[in-house]
Amino acid sequence: MAIVIGDYNRKGGVGKTSSIINLAAEFALCGKKVLLIDGDSQTNLTQFFFCEDEELFDGGRIRGNVDTLYQVLQEEIDIRDTIMTKEFSARRKWRNKFRKISCTLDIIMGSREMDYYDNEDMEILKKKLSVLEEDYDYILIDFPPAHNLVTMTYLLACDYVIVPLHLAKDTSTYGYEDVIERCREARNEYGNRNLQVLGLFYINVQLYKDDQKILYELSMEEEMRNAMRLFETTIKHDYGAMQMSESEKKPLCITSGSSEIARNYRALAKEIEKRIEEERGI
Repeated sequence: MAIVIGDYNRKGGVGKTSSIINLAAEFALCGKKVLLIDGDSQTNLTQFFFCEDEELFDGGRIRGNVDTLYQVLQEEIDIRDTIMTKEFSARRKWRNKFRKISCTLDIIMGSREMDYYDNEDMEILKKKLSVLEEDYDYILIDFPPAHNLVTMTYLLACDYVIVPLHLAKDTSTYGYEDVIERCREARNEYGNRNLQVLGLFYINVQLYKDDQKILYELSMEEEMRNAMRLFETTIKHDYGAMQMSESEKKPLCITSGSSEIARNYRALAKEIEKRIEEERGI
């Protein structure tokens, strides 16, 4: 049965989209079946994967005949018909030999029209995803940096939420506090009793900067780490690797598999899986 995970922070620019792309790729690289859903009207995830596909995009905008998440939620269409597939591969040296690695990701494209979403059925996404329960190991939803009808609809479809935080941005911490409150609302007022904040993780970490180092060390004290459900893995700053990934429109595990940041995402994916197993008593 698919586990549905959302990445959510009210603060924008904290690395939600890049994180969910690279976590999805790491899961897929390990043989998991993964569906990515672009739930943000900014459509950054969609553009990462498809902006160079002229059958889907015209002048930077999604063509009108392409079904997106908006159509899934607003119209009577089969969600399976909207799923796009991307395959990635690379050659890696291992024990003095080269071997091919590959991963496959299924994706539901986002839409700017989500700014005008008005379906009053708060469980519509949950219902739509129910037909895919046996098709995937993980369904990952990229949230917008907001709290509104859209994000509550996503929360009602999720089993877990993960929260990326930027050490250099205090407002991302405030955003985390709001995520806690919104998840409580989804549980108590809207009935998603299974929803949990799985944990938060730091992204774009630069511990050579004194202000980040101090905040990091304080938060890594056991009492604070447990209270915040902080993952041990942090995602280090790596401008070069991220630029290569963005330029080639491929996940880090494909473009820069031996980089520290790719290893960080690999470790975080394993930690997420382990925490889910602990939560479910597996």
